[in-house]
Amino acid sequence: RLWHNGWRLYLNLIGPVGRQTMLDAHSFDKPYSHLEEDSRLPLGDSILASWIRSICQTVRGYGLDPGELMVKAGLDVAMLTVPDARYPAMNVRRFWEIIVAATRDDLVGMRCGHEMQVATLHGLGLAIVTSHSLAQVLELIARYCKVISSTMEMSLAHDKHGTTLAIGTLHGSEARHAARLAVLAFVLRQANSLSQHLVQPIAVHLRMSKLSDEDRSRLNHYFGCEVDTTGDAPDSIRFAYADVMEPYAGSNAMLREANEQVVRAYINRVRQSSFTARVEEEIQMIIEQGGTAKIESVAKKLNLSARTLQRRLEDEKVTFAELFDGRRRQLAHDSLAHSEMSITEIAYTIGFADPSNFSRSCVRWFGVSPASYRRRIRGVQT
Repeated sequence: RLWHNGWRLYLNLIGPVGRQTMLDAHSFDKPYSHLEEDSRLPLGDSILASWIRSICQTVRGYGLDPGELMVKAGLDVAMLTVPDARYPAMNVRRFWEIIVAATRDDLVGMRCGHEMQVATLHGLGLAIVTSHSLAQVLELIARYCKVISSTMEMSLAHDKHGTTLAIGTLHGSEARHAARLAVLAFVLRQANSLSQHLVQPIAVHLRMSKLSDEDRSRLNHYFGCEVDTTGDAPDSIRFAYADVMEPYAGSNAMLREANEQVVRAYINRVRQSSFTARVEEEIQMIIEQGGTAKIESVAKKLNLSARTLQRRLEDEKVTFAELFDGRRRQLAHDSLAHSEMSITEIAYTIGFADPSNFSRSCVRWFGVSPASYRRRIRGVQT
């Protein structure tokens, strides 16, 4: 019911009055520069309301009234207190633009991330604080980032030196990459809080041009390293292997799993109109039943032609092959970490006809062989 209330609100906002409200937001010095990008946002894209509530708390720290800024962005202030509510992504991007202009702080996203509390992120935040290591924290954030924003995409890359969390957003970006910066700042704060000692990333990349010397110094000081703001690499943060694998004293597998279930149930409701989510569910079921996941068989289950399904996935900036590979990667991780099956058994279980192909895939996914990855993960859990 809450989701449909938010949907009706969105339909009202994109009418003539809503469009005029958006134009009124130009009263700040800095013009809104993402209007053309945001016009391409799918109607269903949305942002977690409690995430916005935390941002509002930070805005108050600048001596501003966040409610006034929300109204200028076309956001209903009353929805801040509605459990599980979500805001239209288009209006939230406008909100970020207005915040950056009003605070005159290009790094306001960093302060928002630093001040954000874990409960802000629904069950995801509570799963994070019960994780067994930074490795699991990064995995949870990457897997469930769409709880925060349905436009957000993250990926992990592992090698023997450490792990990199890369973050992007569909259909453009917030002003000054504020949301991405907030996530990276939040991740670093949790890494330090959960380890109970200083953790510094070994590399941070943010595509933020025209930073003042003062702001560049603030960035470097916060992250504890020289932040690269040049080039075309995705926004990312990289942690050393030792920090990623260090066990956390406060881990609780039972509570983490319980909160993951809450997150999965919530995100399935949020993404009910997403073909990506529906295809992922079908792939999971087919693999679990010992079948081979092909786009033709999945399309048939969704009462679509393979060509139509491919187009729908392309609209969501993903391919069937990427979803299939991602699901097998997750199953491989879970089996290596939590089961006693042999490497060969795991390979056959997740659909590899040849164990050697599974080994090569593990090197691509995790940077090491299946046996080495199992030893690494088991070492963390003990």
